[in-house]
Amino acid sequence: QPPVALCSLLLLLSRTTSHQQRCSWRYEIEHLYPPYEIKQPADDPNRNSRKEALLFHVLSRIDASRFPSKSQARRACQHGRIVIIRGGSFRTGAEDTCDEDLLERGESDSLIRNSDVVAIRTRIPDKYYPPSCTGYVDPPPDIVKMMPIDIIYEDDHISIVNKPELVNTIGRKRMDLQSMLPFILRPPELSQLFAPLQTPRPVHRLDRKTSGCVIVAKTEEAMTRFSRMFASRKVQKSYVAVVFGIPRVYDSVINGNDEVGFGGDTFATINYPIDGKDAVTLWKTVSTVTSPEWGTLSLVHLMPKTGRTHQIRRHLSYCLGCSIVGDSKYDGGGERARSARDMGMFLCANSVEFTHELIDKHTSIVAKIPVPEKFYTIMGCKNNSKDVTL
Repeated sequence: QPPVALCSLLLLLSRTTSHQQRCSWRYEIEHLYPPYEIKQPADDPNRNSRKEALLFHVLSRIDASRFPSKSQARRACQHGRIVIIRGGSFRTGAEDTCDEDLLERGESDSLIRNSDVVAIRTRIPDKYYPPSCTGYVDPPPDIVKMMPIDIIYEDDHISIVNKPELVNTIGRKRMDLQSMLPFILRPPELSQLFAPLQTPRPVHRLDRKTSGCVIVAKTEEAMTRFSRMFASRKVQKSYVAVVFGIPRVYDSVINGNDEVGFGGDTFATINYPIDGKDAVTLWKTVSTVTSPEWGTLSLVHLMPKTGRTHQIRRHLSYCLGCSIVGDSKYDGGGERARSARDMGMFLCANSVEFTHELIDKHTSIVAKIPVPEKFYTIMGCKNNSKDVTL
């Protein structure tokens, strides 16, 4: 068994919480192995060069019962269950101390040296989905860097979260919003009438470059019900965008009848098919400014009535002659448009509205988020400017 001082040190460090503002995850050591020693035969001609071993090899050697195969050892590393404390990185005395930079998350290709300590860790039970549901101890590290992810609304059936830009809603290799959701949402506490999903799942998607409101289902019934609501257009989505120029109306693409949108405001209508399918977007210009760097910019409020691929981006560019700032696919490729791409795309799903039938047929949910700060910055406005109030 390892020294008591080392055990207490690791337990102390394992209680370090996440640095994020709204979510913290605490860990504890489930099993601690003695300091590793690389054994080499005295007659081995290469013994001086063999001073390191791959972590997944070490795991299968020191604990064949837990890791009977190298693939299981690799999987434990991928799921964040293994940590390493480097030999010589701790000191014993009146108080155990350690350089926390030397406490590493074990990867399958991590190199273990003499006196390194390997430990198995788990997450201390909290209000979020347990590791038994996700299979992972840690949230996706690349998504954690974009925290906090604001939770706009949450109940036992659904949640509405604010997806950051440059994050896929649903993707691969845990590089997406869906992989992060179990670490920031609480599981449902429901009767047997509603079957919970193993992990929460987005009901719809936003483009990777688009930020804003995403509805997430926690139960099978919520997933089915809200999927049908989106298909029947019973969920009203609202977007805000910053575009180059002043939107122009062309008779060939405008329905000819104004429609009433949120708050009784009057919106113009784009009725222009996309990929051979009907596509309708309501829009109005909120504010127009002239920037020395970017020229004329307009803040536009939009409400899509259909959900075609890149509908808003294509309608703005093709029908109104104004591409979204930062939209590399539809900005026309001009010099000014190209130079703005590094700032990301200026499109945000700023609200959703629907009747929450799983609670009550008369319960209406309206979830809104503020216009992103960078929208005000590029337009040279303060975030409380009346000129950009939606």
